[in-house]
This record gives sequence, structure tokens and C-alpha cells, in this order.
Amino acid sequence: MCIPLDDPAMVCWLKTQVRVIEAWREELACRAEIDIPALLRLEEHYAWLTSEVARLEDPSSRQAA
Repeated sequence: MCIPLDDPAMVCWLKTQVRVIEAWREELACRAEIDIPALLRLEEHYAWLTSEVARLEDPSSRQAA
């Protein structure tokens, strides 16, 4: 089964994942023993995911079927 990535429900789910990562990085940043490599990996994933969500929401990025 294949779900199109530009499906509104999928984009909504991806936005939820962005919010989860935001909460996770805030939690990591507030810890006394900050795991810098983990925080950097999380920031990299956050940047990638937010750019993908923006691309999926941009109507000009969609190809004609």
C-alpha cells in the first residue's frame, strides 16, 4: 500500500512529528548533561523535516499528474 506524501493527512502527521522533535530538542537542551552529538543529529533531522513539510505544502512544488 502506498500513501501519497502530499495527502493532507500525511502532511498533518508530519507536522505533528515536527512538534514532537521540537519538544524533544527542548528537553535535551535543558538537561544538565547535554549530549551534543545527539542534539546536533536531532537539529539536522528537524531542519530536514521542516524543509520537507514546507516543500509538500508549497503548491508550486507539485508536479502535474
